[in-house]
Amino acid sequence: MAKKEIKIVRKDKLLAGYNGNLESVIIHDANGKPVETTNGVFVTVGGLMDVSNPREVVYAKLADENDVEEDVLLIHNADVMYDERLYRLEHYRIEAGKVARAYRLYDGDIITLTEDLFAEPVTVGDKLAVKANGLLGKVAEGVTPKVEFTVFEDCGNELHIEANAFAVKVKRN
Repeated sequence: MAKKEIKIVRKDKLLAGYNGNLESVIIHDANGKPVETTNGVFVTVGGLMDVSNPREVVYAKLADENDVEEDVLLIHNADVMYDERLYRLEHYRIEAGKVARAYRLYDGDIITLTEDLFAEPVTVGDKLAVKANGLLGKVAEGVTPKVEFTVFEDCGNELHIEANAFAVKVKRN
C-alpha cells in the first residue's frame, strides 16, 4: 500500500513574511509545463510570465539537484479550507497554471515540513539541499548549496496525526 501524501508546511519564522519579500509565481516542471503541486516545495524563479500583467507573475521551476547553487524559494499559499468536514490541509493543492506565493529564504528562517516533503528519510542534524521535484534531501559530499537547511528538531505528529514532521533552519552560503 502506498504511503498517503500529507504535504503540510508550517512557517515558523520567515523574514520574507515580515518584510513582504514574496514572489507571485506559476510553477512549471523541468520541461516548462505548468504543474499541480502543494505547499512546502521549493522552486527557482526566472523572468516575468507576462510583462503586461500588473501583478508581475514570475516563471518558477520546481527545484532539483542541479539548482543547489541557485537561490530557492519556498512555496506556501494560504491554505484556508472553508469546510473542514470536506477538506483538510492534506487535501490542499495548487492547480497547474494558477498563481502561487513563493517566499525568499534568509539566514535563520525556520519551517516545519511533514516527512513526505523530503526526498529521503532525514534525522536531526542532517544538512539538506534541494533535490528532485522541489523536495529536500541530504547534501551530496563536497557540495556547498547556496541555500542549506539543517534539521534541528523531530516534531513527531505535530502537523498531522499520520505523518512525522521535522523543523529545519535556513542558512545561506
